[in-house]
Amino acid sequence: MAAFARRWTQVSAVLRRLQWTRGLRAGVAVAAAMIVCRMLGKPMGWAALGGFEAILVDNGGPYRSRLATMSTLMVGGAAGCVIGSLASAPFTSYNLGLLIACTVTAAFCFAVTFARVISQPIASTSVIILVIYFAGYGSSTHTLSGSLGNALAFVLGGTWAALLSLGLWPVDPFRPARRAVAECYTVLADFAATVRPTPPHSDQRERERLRTHDFQRTMRLTMEAARGALETTAARTTARTVRARNLTVLLETADILFSETIRWAELLEGTSTDTEVSVLLDAFRWMSGAERAIARGLEHRPSDAAASFAPDGSHSLQHVQRRAEEIRSHGADEASVLGHLIPEERDALQNIEIAFESVRAVWTGAEIRAGGAAERWEGLAKRSAAAETGARWTDAVRANWNRQSLMLRHALRVAVVGGVDVLLMHRLHVSHGSWMAMTSIIVLQPHGSGTLRKTYQRVVGTIAGGVLAAILAALIHTQVGIIAVVTITSVLTLATFAVDYAWYTFFLTPTFVLLSLPRPQDWHFAGVRMGTTVLGAMVALLAMRLLWPEKEEMQLGHLLGRGAAADAAYVRAMLRFWTVAKEQRPNADRELMAPARRRCGLAINDAEEALDRLMQEPTFGRHSPNGKDIKTTSLTFVTYLRRFTRSVTTLEGVGMGDDSSAIQRVEAVANRLEAVSDRLIGNTSVAPDLQSPPEPAPATIPAAFTGVAQQQIRRLERQTEVMERAAAEILLANATHA
Repeated sequence: MAAFARRWTQVSAVLRRLQWTRGLRAGVAVAAAMIVCRMLGKPMGWAALGGFEAILVDNGGPYRSRLATMSTLMVGGAAGCVIGSLASAPFTSYNLGLLIACTVTAAFCFAVTFARVISQPIASTSVIILVIYFAGYGSSTHTLSGSLGNALAFVLGGTWAALLSLGLWPVDPFRPARRAVAECYTVLADFAATVRPTPPHSDQRERERLRTHDFQRTMRLTMEAARGALETTAARTTARTVRARNLTVLLETADILFSETIRWAELLEGTSTDTEVSVLLDAFRWMSGAERAIARGLEHRPSDAAASFAPDGSHSLQHVQRRAEEIRSHGADEASVLGHLIPEERDALQNIEIAFESVRAVWTGAEIRAGGAAERWEGLAKRSAAAETGARWTDAVRANWNRQSLMLRHALRVAVVGGVDVLLMHRLHVSHGSWMAMTSIIVLQPHGSGTLRKTYQRVVGTIAGGVLAAILAALIHTQVGIIAVVTITSVLTLATFAVDYAWYTFFLTPTFVLLSLPRPQDWHFAGVRMGTTVLGAMVALLAMRLLWPEKEEMQLGHLLGRGAAADAAYVRAMLRFWTVAKEQRPNADRELMAPARRRCGLAINDAEEALDRLMQEPTFGRHSPNGKDIKTTSLTFVTYLRRFTRSVTTLEGVGMGDDSSAIQRVEAVANRLEAVSDRLIGNTSVAPDLQSPPEPAPATIPAAFTGVAQQQIRRLERQTEVMERAAAEILLANATHA
């Protein structure tokens, strides 16, 4: 009975993860595309493919980012369809045509794969774009007009799916995680709003302590539920998604506010005057109001697109700026209760400000560069935004254009595999060889273990799905029946996408076998799909074995340690930068800061790539003895690595003048990050080789920047503290499961 209960619990967990709404959207998109094409007397495949793939790449989140991802797919897919169709056009000389086809395929595969470093939309769609390329390559149309017609059908199908997803049937895969995080802030706000002073040694004091204990238990359970919801969010490239990163920040901030709430409750017990009680209760009411605003901003999409959480928005004016003025007006002896409260309240204010920024990013998809700095710095950031936007993608390309780049090696590997697949198609006369190439591109991962795992899932799922496809092909007599069955299998394919790749492939196989049937009831055609899949998988495995082989799984801790070391080196480069005379800083920025920024971007990108891969592994989810899941802990570390880099960039623009205490604090931050790096990668540091800056000279910074600099330094210290805690949990989990 106990075994049956455990099995049922596991089955229930899987069923809860099924994305039925996403699957139904895919079914509606595919069915509508096929029905319209049938009514117009046009082939159904390309339009159905466009609708299916557009739903597949929809990450959820802000409409702008979802539209950007789908638009990238449609533009890249249309280009791939045309280029692939023309690359396979017959030439007078067979050898010349084959050489051109292999060269064009390899170049296209390399360009699309390496472009993943530029932006998240390309990272989410690059593999699908290559699939569309090989679909065009294997099509029967090799003229410009015919390929443009296929591309148009693909774009129209994708446009219809985008309209369905964004307008007619919007679905947010982050909704459970978003509401779970909102519940954390609701619990915090409810407790802070009901705190009451009680006489010492009284029944009221004992009841208040019991209520505090209940609050602690409830809060821990609520945060654990939020971590689980964020962990199981079925979004592609989770670590690279703005919404996932900011929900992680909000969850971490809630944990910090939870600790501060408990400390304030302890301070309230130690108050001895009415003035102290009044100030503490006022602080609790302020915190409750701010936390309530955060909870409401997460539960439902704000009607103002979260503009009220901007630095000059109504929530920020009420809960941040006004409170900052009130804190500055307080004066108290450092040894008194209020003397202890003031620094605590300043820290809480900064955490509320960070939470406001994250709420805004959740709904807009844009993360604030300056991180809540003063109005003057906001103006400076806006004036330089245009120049930075143009340089951001070039920096990413330069940072990854070296032998150490995981993505460059992977792009080269994909290019070789694409060219070899085309060569095999022609030399071996493989029927429907484009399916072989699609399999090779899909299962080929940046790491050996990931390639092996996905190959196994793809082959097993395709063989089982091929048997089902053969049965269905033999039984279905009409085109209407094919439309009905393809609709159903499309629903099941997308519904199981987040559960298991083998199940996804199982339902995917009959979907595209039936769409591609050369003639009705040709059940033998399913065998072609199975054979080409096995051949394509063998090519991918051989490529991973021979081309820059990964002999063991990339250790996430090592990559996180490299990221921490790169951030520490960026801090030290900034300290050296501010010793340079003003007239020499443009040269120092080019020789000193730019390489450090690129190394940070490369290290963080590698860590995100590894984490994205590991998030898909069922075995990657162990817990530390403290009960924290390594998935969310690792995501927290990666998120704060990137936020730390942005904060250093902000501080670089502000400067610290000749404030020796500020410089010492920043140096201490670098030391702490280097210690974290040493622990994560085994006493090995990775620091960029920076060129020496010009001769140092004293630098002076306007006094107006002083407050902003102090704010950014506090932010760096807090972010470092978060990464230290996350690193400790990762090391503890690794030691426990070693």
